[in-house]
Amino acid sequence: AAYILSLRSNVQAQAIQCPDNRESIPIDSTDFDEPDWKKILDIAFPPWDMPSDGCPTYDKVGGALLSGSFPEPVAKKFNPCYYTKAFAGLDPMKGGYPTPIDTHYPYEFAAPFFGQPGDGSTHHCKIDAPSSTPIQSCPKVNKACANGNKDCVEMTDEYGIGHIPPFVTLNAVKLGYNDCSQDVCGSWFDIETNGCNIKPSKLDELVKENFAVDNAIQFGPPKLDEFGLPSPFYYKLEYLEQGNACDEGNCRGPHYCSKEVADADIWGDFCPYVHTGENAGQYRHPHLALAAFELWIANSCFPTDCPSEWLDSPNGVDYGTSTLKSTSITWAEMDDNTSPVAQPKVPYEFPNSGTGNFPGLELYEGNFIKPAPGLYVTEYVASKAPEIPDNAGSKQISMWTALTSLISCYVMLVSLL
Repeated sequence: AAYILSLRSNVQAQAIQCPDNRESIPIDSTDFDEPDWKKILDIAFPPWDMPSDGCPTYDKVGGALLSGSFPEPVAKKFNPCYYTKAFAGLDPMKGGYPTPIDTHYPYEFAAPFFGQPGDGSTHHCKIDAPSSTPIQSCPKVNKACANGNKDCVEMTDEYGIGHIPPFVTLNAVKLGYNDCSQDVCGSWFDIETNGCNIKPSKLDELVKENFAVDNAIQFGPPKLDEFGLPSPFYYKLEYLEQGNACDEGNCRGPHYCSKEVADADIWGDFCPYVHTGENAGQYRHPHLALAAFELWIANSCFPTDCPSEWLDSPNGVDYGTSTLKSTSITWAEMDDNTSPVAQPKVPYEFPNSGTGNFPGLELYEGNFIKPAPGLYVTEYVASKAPEIPDNAGSKQISMWTALTSLISCYVMLVSLL
């Protein structure tokens, strides 16, 4: 029932004008009058200048350059031609954007940075997992529904909703904002505790109100439905299955893997985003759209406390200022370590050698862990305290103790939400 009501709301919500005169969400008239997420993103994450000949476009997945050129980096601005998340969490001059950890996405439930496969991702591989471990085989922090639906998670006492994709939360916030009964400025934010992010308890409320069925959150892919209309979870900027680029069953969500990489069962996140056709380079993460939307709302409510640009806001304090403290995940070896549209090397090699542009374990700067600020879960990665090398020193042991304490507090907090 919640799913059907959300679909109806999704179609009609854009025309609503609330009595409190809250600002209407910018609309993309070319996209079923859905929110103009690109416009909202560009306000929070202003882009570098677009090349006069457009972003690089390739003739096929992993193919040759057809046209376009790469933009020139500009300080405190972001890459408009985006092909890989390899540089996420690093200085924007390198071409990436903040990760879900950086934007404080409460349903990420990321793995900590112990140098294991999948560090900082939603896949929790053991701290001593072999480097050959398929990262996608490691568990996420959520409970699968008993009905076997992969787009469904059961809520638990320990982790609440658990991990859900950001496009689910983004659409829940959109529906909530267009609900005139919501006291957006009065009840959604607590600047002292959550900065210019919406309170996690309010996000819980919005997600459950729109997408909970019994004790589960049910959702679907962020694309058009079978009738060619936006589903309740639609998010255009994923650019799924563009043209015939995925005809061989080679794509993994928004990641465009080669057939060889797909057949080798390598984690799809190492593959580039859309780089063929008219939308090459235009993928944008839904967690960034959510972060931009949260800040857009917060700025309209509290313009002094919440500047319109993410880097200037409380949400972006100290972002990209330290490689050691970055939330960038350790990358795999690529078939070309200098190309942003490179494919993972086959046979698979992890970690990246660090000899090109892609980040390897050098981001740890020789440390046992990477002390990236954020909220993490250690339950799956380290079911028992790891053996710390003799040469780690008291600083590293203290760091492990502090991180474990932080995670314990976080787990307790989540269970109370």
